[in-house]
Amino acid sequence: MNDARIVNLLFERKENALDEVTDQYGRLYRGILREMLADERDVEECANDVLLAVWNSIPPNRPESLAAYVCRIARRIGTDRLRYNTRQKRNTGYTLALSELEECLPADTAAAETEEESAVIRAVLSEFIRGLDAETEILFVRRYIYLESVAELATRFGMNRNSVSVKLYRARKKLKKILEKEGIQI
Repeated sequence: MNDARIVNLLFERKENALDEVTDQYGRLYRGILREMLADERDVEECANDVLLAVWNSIPPNRPESLAAYVCRIARRIGTDRLRYNTRQKRNTGYTLALSELEECLPADTAAAETEEESAVIRAVLSEFIRGLDAETEILFVRRYIYLESVAELATRFGMNRNSVSVKLYRARKKLKKILEKEGIQI
């Protein structure tokens, strides 16, 4: 079933719409949650929260890409759970990755004022990532989307940790300049 049909089912408040979301994107959003959370019980609870958030936010929202919309919700919910779980423990690998990006991303990226502002930020980020050289693009996505540690990336790509860190630092610096140039408040 395509995204538009699933969104229409959600607008009609048909409960089988959530089954369709799970069938289409369940592996995807659960995979995102598993990368972020160590406890399978947290993953299951957050997966249910993702479905509830989709149910509660459609309508009024009508996303063009349901996959991107569901993944964004999953990352937000997973991040919230991760922060809750690690509130007393500082500098875990995941919070460290997220804090690295905080220096260059707008504070309200996850909760942009309007869907239009959110779309602009997504477009700028997508263009930025596509503009990176292949190696840096893979490192950037694996670090900040899949939240892999610098050590894991270094091992995976046969690099030393310092090289990975420097490439990621330069990419974040470049992203910050692009966001400033686009007039996105940091």
